[in-house]
Amino acid sequence: MTDREALEMFLNCELGYPDEVFDKFITLEGAKYYTHYDVPDAVYVPGKRKDRVLLVAHADTVFPVPGKHKVVLDDGDTYRSGSMDYGLGADDRAGCAILWQLKDSGHSLLVTNDEEIGSLGAANIRDIHKDLFEELNEHQYILEFDRRNARDYKVYNIPVTDEFKRFIEDSTGYTEADRRSSTDITRLCGKICGANLSVGYHREHNVDECLVFTEWLNTLNVAREMLAGEQNRFPLRVSA
Repeated sequence: MTDREALEMFLNCELGYPDEVFDKFITLEGAKYYTHYDVPDAVYVPGKRKDRVLLVAHADTVFPVPGKHKVVLDDGDTYRSGSMDYGLGADDRAGCAILWQLKDSGHSLLVTNDEEIGSLGAANIRDIHKDLFEELNEHQYILEFDRRNARDYKVYNIPVTDEFKRFIEDSTGYTEADRRSSTDITRLCGKICGANLSVGYHREHNVDECLVFTEWLNTLNVAREMLAGEQNRFPLRVSA
């Protein structure tokens, strides 16, 4: 499957429910569903590398649209919704597509639910699925793919080290946006550092949301390169 085909496959998944996304990842070797009161929290696919990194995206969107929707491609590079009533859902189906294309990298995949309503799936991993939370924090570090724009990253309020930030900036060429807000890694980083990378979507949560293919592809290729080599472990900063 080409990179564009993977992106379009996920952009065309039903917006209103995460099931179609989860159904794809649960077919991968070793994949396991985690639920709470029959509500899906996440699908986890453990990587096989000893120096594995945890790669994260979320399957839910903010648009309660049942069934199929129309995706429009303008000028060969920009994807938009074909409706005036709801957006594209690239937040975060774009991140899910990146994970799909990295599924053979040897690194672990975590696709969460309910990020858009307070990262409830990630919070349930921390608070309920505690064995999984411990396993996730045995990875070298976490990369989430759920950030607007083309070339920035965020670490939020996670007490990451300066060394980790230099690693992210040197590996990607991206710059830190700010520390505001939160996402799944703010719940998941218990012992290790994590960063959220841009995946090329813009004006998320709005009907005029769009995704620039070349920006998305750049992040995918940056991730491929940075994840190919030996991976160091980045523990959280120790308070004085």
